Amino acid sequence: MKKLFLLGLVVAAMFCLNGISAAAASDTVSLGKYPVQVVAKKNTELKDEQGNVIKTVAKGDKLLLQAIKGKAGVISYSSKSAFIPLTDVHYIELVDGAKTITYDEVAAKLKLVSSMYPSVTKLQEIGKSVEGKSLYALKVGAGKKEVLMDASFHGREHMTTNVLMEMIDTYVKAYVNGTKIEKYDVKKILSEVSIVFVPMVNPDGVTLAQGGKVKTSMTKLKAMNNNSTNFNRWKANINGVDLNRQFNVNWHLIKTTKPSFKEYKGKAPNTEPEALAIKRLIDRGNHLAYVSYHSSGLIIYWSQTKTKFSRTKKLVRGVSNITGYKLMPVTKKNEPIAASEDYFTKVKDRPAMTVEIAPFAGEASVPLKRWHTVWKQNKTVGLYVANEARNW
Repeated sequence: MKKLFLLGLVVAAMFCLNGISAAAASDTVSLGKYPVQVVAKKNTELKDEQGNVIKTVAKGDKLLLQAIKGKAGVISYSSKSAFIPLTDVHYIELVDGAKTITYDEVAAKLKLVSSMYPSVTKLQEIGKSVEGKSLYALKVGAGKKEVLMDASFHGREHMTTNVLMEMIDTYVKAYVNGTKIEKYDVKKILSEVSIVFVPMVNPDGVTLAQGGKVKTSMTKLKAMNNNSTNFNRWKANINGVDLNRQFNVNWHLIKTTKPSFKEYKGKAPNTEPEALAIKRLIDRGNHLAYVSYHSSGLIIYWSQTKTKFSRTKKLVRGVSNITGYKLMPVTKKNEPIAASEDYFTKVKDRPAMTVEIAPFAGEASVPLKRWHTVWKQNKTVGLYVANEARNW
């Protein structure tokens, strides 16, 4: 087999390939800087843009996907575009959590994994950010019951996205291969309870905190950042609103300030499209539990449900035992205030928690050197929560 090289964005004429409609085939999603190595799970045909067979790829052969075109993966073969059905390959590694994961990578990889495993995953756009980036939820599993997990409410807390993307990577692979992760039978659990992942709630804020390009003027952003160009500390969305102070649970108790890189609650609850997308997802869904990932403190916040309180205590204690994170007490002084976790508990009366994954990092993102410890602590959290929900 000839060596496969990384190719730039493929733009091809409309064609029909293995049942792909011309309209679908015209939609190309570039993996850009984030190509994915895959392995053929059976003997399969490699075709050119006209649908002509170039060669048969043998089971076990490795290929480098550079783009997605409809239901096909795009590679380079003899310096030309070649196409292979995505359902005929497995990815080897979807993401590397030890590296910074951008919004573009999240969007491309979610589309890839949902196209590769349509019977195991379902991708949904749940809204758009202020600057128009699509907000995605990926359901992993075939279970009718569901639990919800999200990450990166705050821009600088983007290591939480790495956690959920690694969960998707690891759980899907184990489900497809029929393997266990520690004591958890992944296929058995996710065949009964699916996990709905929202890996990046605040893509504009994350992009800014990572040093990426945003549409909003730097003059406006600097004004909200105390005239500083240090955007690594940015928590808010691109409008300067803290998305985790946007939910209508004691929202009025938060002191009114002004748009800022952190802590501004907004003019009213649910004014920001990203928070509104999560609210609607919660309202419309039937999720049995909710885990929202944040990044600093090595602690777990949780709210007291009105009914089945023993179930909530067991779940949060279980996550605390797995991660080693300290449970914050639920007291009258620690009343719920405007966070997504508070809203979920209020409207669903079901277990919810906010998990802070790393030691306090100050006004900055969590250093990547913490990744391996963070992942070790959180690898099985999604499976634990889903497994507990099997009996509810």
